[in-house]
Amino acid sequence: MAPQIVRKVVFDTNIYIRAIHRGFPGTEYILIIDSLPFTYLSSVVSAELYAGARDSFGMNLIQRFVSRSERVGRIVTPTHGTWSEAGRILAKIGKQEPGYKSKFPALFNDILIALSALQIGATVYTNNEGDFRLIRRHKRFSLETVGSKN
Repeated sequence: MAPQIVRKVVFDTNIYIRAIHRGFPGTEYILIIDSLPFTYLSSVVSAELYAGARDSFGMNLIQRFVSRSERVGRIVTPTHGTWSEAGRILAKIGKQEPGYKSKFPALFNDILIALSALQIGATVYTNNEGDFRLIRRHKRFSLETVGSKN
């Protein structure tokens, strides 16, 4: 059974991808359905979903989902301050944990997702526990992990 969601939620891209691939009764699918009244779509996640669409069916599916999120006012977009803070956090990670430099492009998007959620007081749900826990070492935000990354 999915956890009872009672606060704002931002799902990482991997949650949507798993929900699409696994469908019902997959954990991610049920989690998304159960949390719809509290869900906000990060514009960063929207861009990642579009970038990963492989065909016109996938593109149309994403477009319908994004349009619905826009219509109900459930989009969260990084502000200028958020972009700047993301750069500062990435620089701090590079200085304090240089082994992660090869992951900077993906980490930058994950930082933007986390900070966007923080802007509205939302919890980030992800399968990517490692990267988000790394980010949390440098910036506190509400995080829930779902299953494993694989």
